[in-house]
Amino acid sequence: MSNESIKCLVVGGGRIALSHIPHLIDHISVDVVGIVEPNFLLRFVLGRLFKVKVYRSLDSTRHIDFDATFILTPPMTHFSLAKQFIERGKHVFVEKPMTLDALNSAELLRLARDYKVQFFCGYVYRHHPLFKEVKRIVSEQVFGSPTTCEISMRGNVVTSNSPVTWRSFGKGSGCLFDYGCHVIDLSIFLFGEPESVTCLSKDELYQPGVIDRFSAKLDHSTYCDVQSSIICDWSDEHVRKAGIAIEIKTQDHCIRSDGQTITVSGDTCVSYSIKELDTDVAFYLRGEEFQNQIEEFFLSVVNGKADYSNAEDAVSVDETLSKIYEQVL
Repeated sequence: MSNESIKCLVVGGGRIALSHIPHLIDHISVDVVGIVEPNFLLRFVLGRLFKVKVYRSLDSTRHIDFDATFILTPPMTHFSLAKQFIERGKHVFVEKPMTLDALNSAELLRLARDYKVQFFCGYVYRHHPLFKEVKRIVSEQVFGSPTTCEISMRGNVVTSNSPVTWRSFGKGSGCLFDYGCHVIDLSIFLFGEPESVTCLSKDELYQPGVIDRFSAKLDHSTYCDVQSSIICDWSDEHVRKAGIAIEIKTQDHCIRSDGQTITVSGDTCVSYSIKELDTDVAFYLRGEEFQNQIEEFFLSVVNGKADYSNAEDAVSVDETLSKIYEQVL
């Protein structure tokens, strides 16, 4: 591409959009040419808040020239939206999970390659400075070869009094497709695609068909001899703020990270915080990870060299989600 700004269309103005849009607007190489949001109240708020033209539907944006789109809509819409944009030759960033069907996700990846556009899925935690440092420690076997890993994500966002939304019914609802996909992606980020997936538990706490907590085991022995345990609960009343914790064991060490610190115990004892890492970003809102992932996406667009490794992992996440979702206990 030329040195001109990348023209970007945002589709979806819900909660996650409030984390992405400020980064896009502030980015020196990006020009946000419009936001698409069907809800009248959200359109009014977004227009006032960001001073960007807001459209009711995609049809009303046909006259707009743009290079890339950010799809920030509910996951059941991701496949159809991403497919039409890719087939129009647009670069696509889609929020997690990529789709609700691994075959659809694989098709999108194939189309992106065919049309030679960048295709990227918003798994933000793999761009977190401390989790990237954990990745380095694991890859370089700084404290030995990992044998087991436990990754958990807990929060207190859903109770018996929570309002009914698209997260409350059908495939794509519940903790599995919200917290679960993040944790599964981190396991794949650290250890590669799992060879096998075993669902250990699934609990429907408030309504039938909606998984509010689950646990699973991922066998990563194809790439490294690691068994990864996944634990997710978005209805834990003892948790004040949602968070991810990682614990990796080697023969002589235990490596722990909560996204704020890394602590190593065993033959060598080390502890350091995120403040001790180089985390400088051009714009900070919720965390460096949001800016980092946007930079990675747009860098490939500017360079004209699409990198599909992120999308390949996202397809693997969707395959893993499907196996957990479909397994009968």
